Order: sequence, then C-alpha cells, then structure tokens
Amino acid sequence: MTSATHIRRLRSGSRLIHSALSACRAFSAGRVKRLPIESITNEFAFSFAREGWNYFRAAVAEYTHDPDIAVEESAFCRFFQDERIRSVRYLNDLLFFHDDRRRSRQQYQFYLGTYPWSDHVGGGPWGHHFDHVSGRPTRDLYGHHKNIWYEPGDIGPIRFEWNKTVQLYESLKAGYAPLRHGQFPEVTLLVRRNGQMRAIRYNGQHRLAILSHLNHQHVVVIVPSARDI
Repeated sequence: MTSATHIRRLRSGSRLIHSALSACRAFSAGRVKRLPIESITNEFAFSFAREGWNYFRAAVAEYTHDPDIAVEESAFCRFFQDERIRSVRYLNDLLFFHDDRRRSRQQYQFYLGTYPWSDHVGGGPWGHHFDHVSGRPTRDLYGHHKNIWYEPGDIGPIRFEWNKTVQLYESLKAGYAPLRHGQFPEVTLLVRRNGQMRAIRYNGQHRLAILSHLNHQHVVVIVPSARDI
C-alpha cells in the first residue's frame, strides 16, 4: 500500500468516525426525525416528491432509462442551459420561477446563498451576479468549478454533478444503510402557525433525489434547526 493510499484511507475513516459521532449527538438531542420525502424540497423550492420535479431526480430517472446517454444530450443539461435558468441572478428568480408577477413584486432580492429563513447553506452569499456587484470571488466556494448554480449553463459543473449523481445512484440502488456510516441528510424545518411543515434540505440532496426515485416514501434526517413562519 502506498503512503498516498494509506493517507486517503485514514482521512476516509476519520470522516466516517466524525459523521457517526455527529449522528449519535443528534440522536441524543432529539434532532433525528423520520419525514415523508414528499415534504422535502431543496433550497430553491424544487421538490423531492414523486409528484414534484427536481433536476437531480430527473437526472437519475434519465440515466436509469438510458445509462449510455451523454450528459450533453440529457434533459438535465438542457435545463441548466435554458435561457430562463441562465438568466437567474437572485434566489427570488427561482422561488417565483413560474410566477412573473410575484417575482417582480419582491422589494428585497436575496442573493444566492442567503435565505429568508435566515440559514446560510455553506458560506453565502455567492453567485456570478453577486461577484459582479460586490467584486468578491465565490465561484470556487464549494470546490474548484463545482457549483452548478454559480453561473447556470456552465458545462463543467454540469458534468461534475451528473457524474456525482450517477456514481451515488450506482452505490445506493443495491441498498441504503445510513446507520452503517452515521450519515443522514440534514434539513431545516419551516413550520407555520397552523402546523403545516416544509423541510428544506441542508445537505444530502443527491441522496434525497435518488431515494425518491427508488420509491422511498420516508427518510430519516437530522434537523439542526427549525423556523416558525
């Protein structure tokens, strides 16, 4: 075994131990919940429900139907290269994607990476438009050239996300065992006064999309925080 391989295995083992310990603390604190997958969306309001639509779930379905399809020929790629998606500048553009009137009435525009429920999913704000306005470099905030929403339509992140989704699908289609590794998706719960609830993914969106495609009706998640709305 080479020293580089040994170091990679040590790092992988360390991550698994850290994930398992985090999961144990979440169980102890009562922050682990079993939720219907239809109640979960990503931060841009793309639902993981079977009746909804999510670009990662669509990618899995497309790959399952035709494993030999080239990413450039996929609907997943065409979605991100559609002019309406390429023109996205703010979170509002996505939250009100199908309602031009409501989108135009919003007085405050949220940059990508900032949210009305006060959570930041990993260091926001970010985005091509934000960088143009602020002069900050956020393209590689999630790794070198990996953010598919930084500048929608960029083929590099599209290929990266397609390959990542396909590889995880191949790993999970034979069985999903999060307890073995102590890794669960995380969500923020938004709760209305009438008790209605929506869960917004914090991490684990590829797993959620794949589990939905594999007809999982419920999923165990960690809830770091909840917000009354």
